[in-house]
Amino acid sequence: MIKRTVLEVINLWFYIDFHSHVPIYQQIKDNIKSLILRGTFKPGEFIPSIRSLAHDIGVNLNTVARAYKELETEGVIRAERGEGYVVVGVDVENLKKQALEELRKAVVKCVKLGISIEELKNQIEEVFKDGAQG
Repeated sequence: MIKRTVLEVINLWFYIDFHSHVPIYQQIKDNIKSLILRGTFKPGEFIPSIRSLAHDIGVNLNTVARAYKELETEGVIRAERGEGYVVVGVDVENLKKQALEELRKAVVKCVKLGISIEELKNQIEEVFKDGAQG
């Protein structure tokens, strides 16, 4: 198993895996959406500044800025002039639809590789036991 570097930021269950194939800006986006869905960040509340978050997780300002810009384009956050970024909300149904489509593609790939349904079930159960952290 690959040892991963995981940072906890501001005690908000915000994790970045620097060894993941998923780009860091995408992980930041996914984490912020997850925090909104869990109610850690509520609509109307401000999220950490780009500079603050970049410092806390040890990444380049431009990486966080890209994540925030994409979240703004998606309508998840909104820039408040001179104030920072405020939460607008997340389209839960659209996120579920995207996640299920990604899962379907992954299952198709597994089937083509000859992975049994039992192995897939075991992996899914393991993810649920781990609390989706791994």
